[in-house]
Amino acid sequence: MTGVSVTGVRSVLCVVSAVALVSGCSAGERVRPGTRSFEPGAKTLIPAISAGSPSPSRSPRIPGGLPDPDRIDQKDATAVSRAALTVMYTVDSTVDSGLRDARLRAARYLAPAYAAEIKAEPVQYIPEEWRQHRAYLAVRLKRLAPEAGVPSDGPAAAYREWGMTTVPTGRDRWRGTSRESVVYMSLTRSSKNASWRISDVTVQDAK
Repeated sequence: MTGVSVTGVRSVLCVVSAVALVSGCSAGERVRPGTRSFEPGAKTLIPAISAGSPSPSRSPRIPGGLPDPDRIDQKDATAVSRAALTVMYTVDSTVDSGLRDARLRAARYLAPAYAAEIKAEPVQYIPEEWRQHRAYLAVRLKRLAPEAGVPSDGPAAAYREWGMTTVPTGRDRWRGTSRESVVYMSLTRSSKNASWRISDVTVQDAK
């Protein structure tokens, strides 16, 4: 599959197909099947996507809503990573052009360098079938135990792993194909009293 080489925070759910949950990812995403590591700057090939104009940044109105940033403990790496991941993947066909829009809504949880990468990405496009059903991507997360060799939290770095289930969900009760993924998140902060921010994300299909 034709792809482009990228670095930085990556994800697996670029929304361009109504049959498969994912069929193309942007330059702000890394998909790493099989093995993984927390080494920063690792490169991988991802499918190329088409560019487009800026899209809306309105928050979607979905059942249960999005995490309230004012209620998130910014000094809790688990809380920040959960909130960020939920926002990043809650794509809504009624307000978004594609996954990039959802990631932009998560900017408050992101390290500046990562946020800049996302802002520079081209726009993905949600499948027309999603728009017909006024669908959004429902996200369910489960905290996973860290793999062997993952560093413990330090004063300026932390790592979290999540099991993520995503389901295209229509407001007319339509359901698309669900996808199970494992998400590896790196967080950073300037000092032990500062807020945690997401600095890297790797997503791979669950085995």
